[in-house]
Amino acid sequence: MVDKKNNDTEKPKKKSTKTPAKTRRSASKTKTSSPKSTLAAVKHRILQTCWRFFYKGTIAIVVLVSFYLIYLDAKITRQFEGSKWQLPVQVYARAMNFYPEQFLSEDEVIWELKRLNYSQVNKINRTGQYELHGRTIKIHRRAFEFYNGAQSGQVFTLSFAGKRLANIVDENGRRIKQARLEPVQIARIGNESKQDREFVPLEKFPDILKQALLVVEDREFYEHHGVSVWSILRALYTNLKAGRTVQGGSTLTQQLAKNFYLSRERSIVRKINEAFIALILDYRYSKDEILEAYLNEVFMGQAYNQGVHGMGLAAEFYFAKPVDELEFDQIAMLVAMVKGPSFYNPRRYPERVQERRDLVLRLLAEQGYISTNELRQALVRPIKVQPINKSLQQNYPGYLELVDRELKTLLTNQEIINAGVRIFTYFDLQKQAAMEEAVRKGLPYLERRFDTEKLETAMISVNVAKGGVSALVAGRDVRFSGFNRVLDTKRNIGSLVKPAIYLTALEKPKYNLGTLLEDGPLQVTDESGDVWRPENFDHKYRGVLPLYQAFSNSINIPAVNLGLDVGVHNVAATLKKLGIESQINQYPSLLLGALELSSFEVAQMYTTLAGNGVYRQLTTISAMTNATGKVLYEHDVISRERFTEQAVYMTKYGLKKVTKEGTAKRLNLHFPSIQLAGKTGTSNDLRDSWFAGFDHNTVTVTWLGRDDNQSTGLTGASGALELYIRYLKPLNPQAIADNRPSDVRWAFVNPLTGKQAPPGCGKVIQLPIRQSEFKPRPLCE
Repeated sequence: MVDKKNNDTEKPKKKSTKTPAKTRRSASKTKTSSPKSTLAAVKHRILQTCWRFFYKGTIAIVVLVSFYLIYLDAKITRQFEGSKWQLPVQVYARAMNFYPEQFLSEDEVIWELKRLNYSQVNKINRTGQYELHGRTIKIHRRAFEFYNGAQSGQVFTLSFAGKRLANIVDENGRRIKQARLEPVQIARIGNESKQDREFVPLEKFPDILKQALLVVEDREFYEHHGVSVWSILRALYTNLKAGRTVQGGSTLTQQLAKNFYLSRERSIVRKINEAFIALILDYRYSKDEILEAYLNEVFMGQAYNQGVHGMGLAAEFYFAKPVDELEFDQIAMLVAMVKGPSFYNPRRYPERVQERRDLVLRLLAEQGYISTNELRQALVRPIKVQPINKSLQQNYPGYLELVDRELKTLLTNQEIINAGVRIFTYFDLQKQAAMEEAVRKGLPYLERRFDTEKLETAMISVNVAKGGVSALVAGRDVRFSGFNRVLDTKRNIGSLVKPAIYLTALEKPKYNLGTLLEDGPLQVTDESGDVWRPENFDHKYRGVLPLYQAFSNSINIPAVNLGLDVGVHNVAATLKKLGIESQINQYPSLLLGALELSSFEVAQMYTTLAGNGVYRQLTTISAMTNATGKVLYEHDVISRERFTEQAVYMTKYGLKKVTKEGTAKRLNLHFPSIQLAGKTGTSNDLRDSWFAGFDHNTVTVTWLGRDDNQSTGLTGASGALELYIRYLKPLNPQAIADNRPSDVRWAFVNPLTGKQAPPGCGKVIQLPIRQSEFKPRPLCE
């Protein structure tokens, strides 16, 4: 037993220093942590952070790409479904119409066919060809979209007799009442885009052209979805193997995307955009719509400062043919040029383009699209293209300026104009060619013959029935696009004013063609006391003479006396009714042509006279359509009768006398069997030489002068009349029909008394007079 005391005296136990278990474990853990564990933790945290960035970044990129694709889709759709291109304004000449008994020669028809690039063949087998057999011409007309309806291709035969078209028969031998050719395109007026193209619907492209394009550029076009991975890989392999870029992997859709929406910059960003756009195009539109756009968009060369785009325009630019008339070798050449129109330019590198053309032909033969025989025939044909100066140049600047002025008044919306307006005009190619030749040869001839120099000219022809301007030369340099003398040169018209004086008088019962007029010294004092003493050109006086004689010989004093009798203000009113819109000062000197007018205004005046006193406002434009054929404007020929038939008939008789026995009688020497009419005009000091003449359906005004307004040394008869004669020579002028009004009778008149007289009573002349003045049994006085 242990004593309690002993227990109490034992040493106390030492206090425990042990750490709690939890703390021990923690400390133990810290003490034993390795560097690898720490690195793993850091990596873990970095991966977590990267994943969060990647995840969020991916969502952001997807959202951004989605918005970008939506933006691209909207942009592509808007442009593709709207007006894809700015199209040039296309200007056409008048179409040649045919009808039985028409005053027309086969030479005129052949000339027109050649300008339309029709081919003469032994046997017709397609459009754009004609056969010539004696006095018959068989034509396979091309289809054409006129403003008044589409015209399909048609075969018809024209037969001629004398100077007329005898009849027209169709391909089945049945007689038809009318036919027409398509018009010649005379100009393509470009726009700010500096691109030119001829839009052609897909169905009008030849199948062989579409097949050739796909064989060479994109064989899997109808299988892929805008981008072809296999094409890209194949091109990559080929290029790596060759050590250079020899093959592209872009599909037609990608090429269209690049040409249509992107620049030519070479970058990854552009290639990505190109792929995106191609995918959208393929999703949104059919393959045929994409192919049609490509065929009309593809760049095919350069015409001066205008890019040539599309196969339709390329066919015209290189071969002067519609695309549906191209031969196999021509189609192959166009397809060959797609790879690089500058590198394969047929006008500069014919050997180079021929080599690639032949490759295209062989590929077509390998695929079975052309036969071996067709391949052989195509391969031997040389590269033959039209000279560039016959392609897209605007050859008629004076006329086109007048068209442009009218266009701006008729159509003010520039967006509509840029969308491919087609303008149909009254332009006549044969008259224009004859006019240009007359100017080109006539002016040097006159300068040599009359020892003069620096002559300038303005000529204009007008279709009387329509008031349509059919030809116009604005100056000596017929190709100069600048100052237009027909529209902007105003000169004293001289004796061209006299028909207005005589018409004013003949409107009154007091006067007829036999009325005697005084020809003697004359002086006129105006309100301010100034004295005017007019003189005759030859400084001679004839006493009295009948009106028709004073008229035909353009004698000044009788005209002034008559003008003073009827009143200068009435003569001015007649000029206004004839169509003169310029201000007219009503001084006595007006009676001798102290009135400055342009050739265009004179043409308006004489067109009213030639049209039997019916006013028709002059114009160049017969109709306009947009690119889809919708009619935007059609010329409504408004005819306003402004003078009595009797007065105009007698005035025209005087104008006919001018060309038979008056100041323009030289015209009768050149055309003795054709009744023409006209009037010469000469201003003071021989500064201006004028002639205004007309046949049955065309008025032509000619002015000669100098830009410095110095004397030319030419009268109207020696100068302007010479150009008019040269102009008519190659044409087929038609005699003026004698459509005498029912209340006008022919009567014998004694020129010495101015009264009716029976035949045999001295010297008498037959003149038209009013029914009311006619005496069935006149006395011999």
